[in-house]
Amino acid sequence: MKGSYGFESRAYLLDVTDRCPNRRTMQELVDVLARFGYNEFYLLDAAKEREVPLDTAKTEAYCRMQGIEFRSVGEDFRRELELDPKTVSAPTFAARSLCGRIEDMRVAMERAEEAGRERKASRFVVTDFSDGYAWHPLCVSLPGIVLGGNLMTAGRIAAKMDLEKDLCSVMDLPVGGLLQRLGTLYLRGGAMRPDASEYFNILAGDVGYSRHPGITQFVLDDVSAVARGARIALERWLDRSDWAKEISYAALLLECACHRRDERRLRDARDMHGHVWRMRFEPEGRAESLSRLPRF
Repeated sequence: MKGSYGFESRAYLLDVTDRCPNRRTMQELVDVLARFGYNEFYLLDAAKEREVPLDTAKTEAYCRMQGIEFRSVGEDFRRELELDPKTVSAPTFAARSLCGRIEDMRVAMERAEEAGRERKASRFVVTDFSDGYAWHPLCVSLPGIVLGGNLMTAGRIAAKMDLEKDLCSVMDLPVGGLLQRLGTLYLRGGAMRPDASEYFNILAGDVGYSRHPGITQFVLDDVSAVARGARIALERWLDRSDWAKEISYAALLLECACHRRDERRLRDARDMHGHVWRMRFEPEGRAESLSRLPRF
């Protein structure tokens, strides 16, 4: 550890197996990492083959300018991290969530920081995995990236920092509260799952999944109304902010989960998914991701 708090190695591990951020998005992401004290950036790629090899040279150079060590790694490295006694890690809780699971993320982050401090760990890793469909947009990972960076550098006092203010600052928009609100809606209905939000499971139609009895039609209507309200509030910024477009898309996914058979909403989700993908990611993976969205 560094001083009374702070980890020597403060890392972010991004799974790009089925979603490869384009160069502009990577630079924007590196800027966020540098701002919140990260000094290592790992790109995890578990794909057995690719149409086009990953081009990481420019990302590596940009990381070097920001004082961040960059590495492209595979599954072996991930297992090494899990076994390393000097490493603690916590996920962003973006995967299989649609809009994030912010309170679960907060608890996991604080526990990881506490465990690392107690055993004098030298590395804290924020892990950001895809959901296997690559539906959730990058904005859903922001709360975990921001809070993780704050905890790595400021220790337990970061738990009292204003996450909404930090999110608004990163996105340069007063919409951090909307992102946080969407990222807590998974708590409605009293159903807690360790690996997903109920709404992801409803939308994805997971085999063997049975909806929690607390997710009544009243709860679904309530969640849908909040998501729609967020989309309406974002309309004034959609033409000038990619972050606003992403949050609006995440809210639409949530609405689709609440109205599974609404063909209009599903059509809108497919159209917006394609737009957000082209805006943030390389083409590879887009067709497969679209194919996983419910058909009508």
